[in-house]
Amino acid sequence: MAETPKRDWSQFTCRIAIKASPARVFRAWTDDKLVSRWFTEKTVIEPKKNGRIYFEWTAGDTFETTVTSIVKNRKFVFPFDAEGTMVEVKFKKDGRGCVCELRQYNMKTSPEMKWNMHRGCITGWTFFMTNLKAYLEHGIDLRGHDPKKSYKQNYVNS
Repeated sequence: MAETPKRDWSQFTCRIAIKASPARVFRAWTDDKLVSRWFTEKTVIEPKKNGRIYFEWTAGDTFETTVTSIVKNRKFVFPFDAEGTMVEVKFKKDGRGCVCELRQYNMKTSPEMKWNMHRGCITGWTFFMTNLKAYLEHGIDLRGHDPKKSYKQNYVNS
């Protein structure tokens, strides 16, 4: 029987192919007006190193952080919690489109955090990256905007 490889609970990576240029996908991550069309309800992003990031979601949760690293059309990095968890988003040309790769790392690995962070973050990022694709390729937003039907009530589309 094949041995199951050990899981690195401190990180995960999600990728999605999008029929858009790396520049357009990068802009969708770093232009606050565009970010609010597929990810948050309200956003402020200063797309420069140490620039301010402010996210507010449908259910009222907010998060403020700063840009750690940014390379136009190639990379966008920011802390995703006060505990040191990081998100790195890369943009790579792929034929006539782009592969958008998100890596979340430096995650806490206690039993509770393994469940909460991996289940919650992988589910959330999978939905939002799919929504980014839907928005960029078809101009649609798959999110629900009702705070009574949000992630706090286990809806995946908020």
